[in-house]
Amino acid sequence: MHRFRSFTRITAVLGGVALTTALAVAPASAHRGMPSELTVPGTLSVQTYNMDGGGDLTPLFDSSLGLVQATSIVWAGMVQGDITTRAKGMARDLQRTLPDVIGLQEVAVWSSAPFDPVAQQPTGPFAVRYDSLATLLGELRRLGTPYRVASSVKTFGNEAFPLPAVTGYDAQGSPQFGLVTFSDSNVILVREASLAHGMRISNAQGHLYQAALSVSVAGQALDVPRGWAQVDIKYAGRTVRFVDTHFEAWGTPPIKDEVRNPQARELAALVADWSTRMRVVVVGDINARPTMCTDIPRSDQFEHVLDGNVEAYRILSQAGLTEVWPALHPAEPCAARSWTSGSRELDDPDGLLTHRIDDVFFSSGTTALKVRIVGNRSTEMYGGLWPADHASTWALLRLDPKL
Repeated sequence: MHRFRSFTRITAVLGGVALTTALAVAPASAHRGMPSELTVPGTLSVQTYNMDGGGDLTPLFDSSLGLVQATSIVWAGMVQGDITTRAKGMARDLQRTLPDVIGLQEVAVWSSAPFDPVAQQPTGPFAVRYDSLATLLGELRRLGTPYRVASSVKTFGNEAFPLPAVTGYDAQGSPQFGLVTFSDSNVILVREASLAHGMRISNAQGHLYQAALSVSVAGQALDVPRGWAQVDIKYAGRTVRFVDTHFEAWGTPPIKDEVRNPQARELAALVADWSTRMRVVVVGDINARPTMCTDIPRSDQFEHVLDGNVEAYRILSQAGLTEVWPALHPAEPCAARSWTSGSRELDDPDGLLTHRIDDVFFSSGTTALKVRIVGNRSTEMYGGLWPADHASTWALLRLDPKL
């Protein structure tokens, strides 16, 4: 969930209009353009990046707000979050690290249709307004480092029940209403140059977890599913199953893990089975902190309480997965330079990060060689914005000849 130092633009969009009306509604081959660390024989470079879907959806669950008011706040936050600019900044991050495979979370598409609030009817077709994946892929290709989609899974969206919002103002200052939709996906990208140098992709799948968060929007009960995308990567006779996931962030305070932990157990059972016959790499936003980081000195007592949010991490570890950062930094498993998440404001160069939840895990038959955190330095801001409200973990892994 991102924030901003100033809500001037959001206030301008909502500008004084009464909105409380409730409406019904390959890695092993050296090749030109690769950094030297990516040319080690038998290696695979991977990265996880939470793109930030573009808007804080929590106003929709606030029963004190009218539906139009709540949706308008979400839409205005999304516009201010400027997915288009941020995706271009992310493309520059990825151009520097050149991962063979990328796991993306919160890959969002926002669409709208003109809407008559009196007749409560759309007056035109829906059109895509913001598409973070299309922007990212286009910018990567323009920068000379093209990627393609290998697998994806749509987790949730409201296409079946578009919501009314103020989406802008006309030249006379009158509000323009629209019906708006949003969709969220996990997406796996592969680098075209890696495919050209021997990497092979197969068995692309996408799945939803059985456990899902239940919410209420405008009095309607809804489930918010999460899931994972997967693909098998084969190189030089060595196969690895690459999994990109996003566990649930919300639930009962303070730990909010009653949905996240069952999701972790579901994935862990699969990993335990897969790893008996192949290497497994899991990347993603697991929304849980490392088990070894519960005693970090904190001036913020609430942050200290949240350091106890470790169960989903523990579940994955017990399934035989090892996280790259502590594997390579055993003396500094909780170093501040490893943090990827926190109360970051997208337009604040200080970009506070307080913990690590965006992880790369690997199973037996794989060795961690390098790890770095990307998107955590103010020099990586683009157009005055961080690429996302999360930083990203990049890792170089060796696929050992035998499991």
